[in-house]
Parts: sequence; structure tokens; C-alpha cells
Amino acid sequence: MAAADMSTPKIQPYKTNLNVCVMGLIIFLVSELALFGAFFMYYANLRLARGVEWPGDFHIPAEATSINTLILVVSSFTCEFALLSLDKKGKGSRVFAWLFVTFILGSIFLGLQVYEYMTIGFTPQDTSVGAIFFSLTGLHGLHVFVGLLLLGLGMIRAVRGRWSPDNHVGLLGISVYWHFVDIVWVILFAVVYCLPSS
Repeated sequence: MAAADMSTPKIQPYKTNLNVCVMGLIIFLVSELALFGAFFMYYANLRLARGVEWPGDFHIPAEATSINTLILVVSSFTCEFALLSLDKKGKGSRVFAWLFVTFILGSIFLGLQVYEYMTIGFTPQDTSVGAIFFSLTGLHGLHVFVGLLLLGLGMIRAVRGRWSPDNHVGLLGISVYWHFVDIVWVILFAVVYCLPSS
């Protein structure tokens, strides 16, 4: 009988004040950082440790891509404006407008990235540097595409008047994800496009 009373005490889970969805988003983004980090490490290994050059006389188009970078950075601001424009009436017209502008800018970015792929002058099969270039930028492009889908869902909810100052966790999640995509691109642009070709 005494042995039954000596059972192990229940351990209470650590309580946070974070919404479950926000906590899930943080865990997801940390895993995405690890994924992108692995690709960046492989790129650094090729370029710095092994000294692998770009194919032939090719020079990465940093000037042209800087315009694309500016477009994506501006889209981060317009996405944040969507959050800041929440009103208590729940009309959502301003939220929709800012999300729509963000969607258009993101689509332009993705379209220019596809155009760069078609005109860049090498393929993933040419060299290992070509493969990691397409892998890194393609992985980021996939994340932009997912972001565009989320922006589309956000616009649908804005039209239906679902966003308000008291109910906007989903919109916050969309905004944080879009900022994450932008920050990753700025790092990618600095490392892949702006560092010397050789």
C-alpha cells in the first residue's frame, strides 16, 4: 500500500503565453532555417573550401537581380502594412489592398526569377556550383510560391471580414512567414550574387 502512494509526481508542462499557432510557426521557421543553412554550408564548401568557379566566363547577374531584391524587400513592407491597417469594424478593405500589392510584388519577383533561369547561361547539370545555385534559388522560389498561396488565403479572409485586431493570428503568421522569406533572400543575394565570382 505504501508503494502505491510513492508514485512519481506529475510533471506540469512549461506554460508560455504564446498562441499555439505562433509557437508552431516558430518551430517550423527554425526547421526551415536549418534546411537553408545546410544548403548555404554546401555552397560555402564548394566556393570557399574547394574553390569551385562559376561555369566558363560566366558572371552572376547581381545588378539585374538587385532590382528583384528591391521588389521583394518592398513587399515585406506592404505585408506589414496589411497588419497595421486592421480596423475594429472588420471591413478588411485596406488589409485586402495591402495583401494584394504584396501578392503582385511577390509574383513579379517569382516571374523575374524564372526569366533569370531561362537566360542565365548554364544549367544545374553543368557544374556543382550551377547545381547549388539552382537548388538554393529554387528552394527559395518554392517558399515564395507557398507565401503567395498564403497571401491568397489572407485576401479571401479579408474580403469576408475575418481579420480584426482581436482575431488576426493567421494574418500575423502570414506576415512573419513572408518576412522570413525576404530575410532569407537578402542573405542569399548577399552570399551568392554579391560575393566575388572567383
